[in-house]
Amino acid sequence: MKVSRVLIEGKELLMKAEIYQPLRESKLIICYVLDVNINNSLLDIEKKITSSQKKRILSLLIRRSRGEPYAYITKSVLFFGFTFYINRNVLIPRPETEELVETLLKIIKFKNKKYKLLDMGIGSGVILASLLMHLPNAYGIGTDISLKALKVSKINLNNLKLNGRSRLVNTNWSECLKDNSFDIIVCNPPYIANNHIKNLHREVKNFEPLKALKGVASGLESFISLLPSARRVIKNNGLIIFEIGFDQAKIAKKALEEKNFNVHKIVKDLSGIERILIAKPN
Repeated sequence: MKVSRVLIEGKELLMKAEIYQPLRESKLIICYVLDVNINNSLLDIEKKITSSQKKRILSLLIRRSRGEPYAYITKSVLFFGFTFYINRNVLIPRPETEELVETLLKIIKFKNKKYKLLDMGIGSGVILASLLMHLPNAYGIGTDISLKALKVSKINLNNLKLNGRSRLVNTNWSECLKDNSFDIIVCNPPYIANNHIKNLHREVKNFEPLKALKGVASGLESFISLLPSARRVIKNNGLIIFEIGFDQAKIAKKALEEKNFNVHKIVKDLSGIERILIAKPN
């Protein structure tokens, strides 16, 4: 059977399942199975595929039609120019989180300095790894309450040869870490309010780890709970940067000020939402 036929069959299957951009998604899966780089190569639709390749493509298309995200099917995601391993124990990184990394790197004037970084709730490790790749003399610690998430971040740090410049700690936020230790703290805590969980897209609600998304009642409980220990471990001249949810900037700013932080800047994302909070210790 030719690729063209499988491509059309895949498109029809995904269209019936109401998958956004079904033709593109079908092409992505075919390219993945055939090991074709969709960004650099044209898919030869006249190429014949083997029965085993067709079987593999069909099985992945069925998974996609059931709403399983492409990133979990392929166990990989592109983030800030790097390819990372991913599985269902960690969230799929969003473009907003790339904006967090980009914003922080713009603030840091001296890229070769020996910064000590802390990524609280490291998850897949994409934030810490991306920062370390751009800050060649920095050292980073990543914490997470989930051992399964730490296994994923360890793979990603090792794949980018960053294991010698990083350490992973199984703890809640910054508990058990030394006082006054970090120059820069980054955090993308759970911030979706409980009453908004039901409105999440099925691909998020049914497949991504909700514990990493749910910020309890208001969405900011996790954020507020981590501030005392974050204030304890950050250096007096340090910098802390958070990703927050829609319409949370005002409350988050007040919470930071109550815990002896001074909000330095609030940055809007590409959708115009106040998404990134940058603060310094008082």
